[in-house]
Amino acid sequence: MPQRLRPGTRATLQVRQLLPGEFAWIITLLDPESGNVRSTNYSERRYASQDEASAAGKAAVVEFLGKGGQNAADAVKDGKPPKS
Repeated sequence: MPQRLRPGTRATLQVRQLLPGEFAWIITLLDPESGNVRSTNYSERRYASQDEASAAGKAAVVEFLGKGGQNAADAVKDGKPPKS
């Protein structure tokens, strides 16, 4: 049974340059009570610019927090919500 995110769960978004012209996002979910890392999620896709990776990462954070946890990890691919 997948775990749901607790109310107050925080997310951090980092954009890292992997190679010149190649960027990726990293999302870390933090437990609201302990502040410990709950999970870390990486983009599979590589982006040509920091701005593009940041926008996709922000969309992924919204999707993670909106979906409430474990199911969101499967649903979010490269910062794009699942197709309906």
